[in-house]
Amino acid sequence: MRVEARRRVTCMDTQFLYLHRISLVALGVWPYHRTMFVQLHACVFCLTMISFLIFQLTPFLTTECTIECIIEILSTSLYLLLCLIHYISFWINTHVVKHVLEYLQCACSELKDENEIAIIKRYGHIAKCVAIGIILLAMCGLFIMTLLPFLPRIYGTFFLVNKSEPYPNTFIITEYFIDEEKYFYFILLHQGAAYYIAVGTMIAAGIVVTGYCTYSCGFCAIASYRIDQAIRITSDEVTNRKNKSKINKKISHAVNIHHTTLEFIEFFLHNFEGTYTLLLAIVVICLSLHLFGLCQAILFADRMQEFVLHYTFTLSILICTLGGNYVGQAVTDHYNYIFLSAYNVRWYIAPLRVQRLIVFLLQKGTKPYSMKVGGLYTISLENFASLSTAAISYFTVLYSLQN
Repeated sequence: MRVEARRRVTCMDTQFLYLHRISLVALGVWPYHRTMFVQLHACVFCLTMISFLIFQLTPFLTTECTIECIIEILSTSLYLLLCLIHYISFWINTHVVKHVLEYLQCACSELKDENEIAIIKRYGHIAKCVAIGIILLAMCGLFIMTLLPFLPRIYGTFFLVNKSEPYPNTFIITEYFIDEEKYFYFILLHQGAAYYIAVGTMIAAGIVVTGYCTYSCGFCAIASYRIDQAIRITSDEVTNRKNKSKINKKISHAVNIHHTTLEFIEFFLHNFEGTYTLLLAIVVICLSLHLFGLCQAILFADRMQEFVLHYTFTLSILICTLGGNYVGQAVTDHYNYIFLSAYNVRWYIAPLRVQRLIVFLLQKGTKPYSMKVGGLYTISLENFASLSTAAISYFTVLYSLQN
């Protein structure tokens, strides 16, 4: 029995947990083996982002603060701040990640039915594919960011532009109070390290959140399967006391796994509630600023570098917010599916005690479930549209002020 349980946990590892572990180990926030070296690793990463964020804000001390300059500085610094908050939150809440991970492994090891194992494997495969997709998209973004400082020189080489540029220029406004031309490559290294860590943080956060929610959908699907299988009996079998007990047990197991899944989702959201509430506000402001920068780059044809910069940031923010809201919508839909299953089964031929359990389930289903952040924002596709609309509204205000 232990060997079989271990085999099921191993199957889960091969589907998702390997990428989950690698992403968190690379950032120094893996909840196991918290040695001094790992703590130093996390401190260096955190200080790298904080120091570059400070140098992004120092131009306010040395340059004239026009609206365009303020927007250009804040658009990139807020994105880094968003990643920094995410990183610190995962660093502080490593115990939450550990608890949820142990729950997933324990829940998978308790599955005995081959069809249930097949269901959780299918959702594990989906989580793995989503993780690979996140990594590939992030690598494309990092490749573009790596080329950005050299984009004017590449553009001049291919299109034969007669403009001398002895040094590539950084694509982000900073002030180091040193000769930036002389120490250009050191500044570029600092900038690259900060944004590579920032993008790595978004990769890890995406893998963790989407993976946990995908497995939650899998457990809700198993609960629906258990209800469906419990009532697939004939009228003669109902009279058998042994079958009555079996049906009762299956219904109880379905309700238990459904309830426990919701508990671990709420546990995760409760611990990250403050983080995601703050991130939502930053996302709206950051998206508005990048939309404004994108519009300005389109109006002035010679701003190819700024166009690529703002386009990349805008696309990454939209993909992250859309992905997060889509996952929240999927969890809500799978939660509601168990009540649809309870409604569609032949409950009228079940024992009276089971009928009462099903009625209780149907009554619980009348109250809509939603994943909420801060008690205000509901994670759903509908609210993704509202979030985008709010960002566009602030962008139009900025554009009217600039004009």
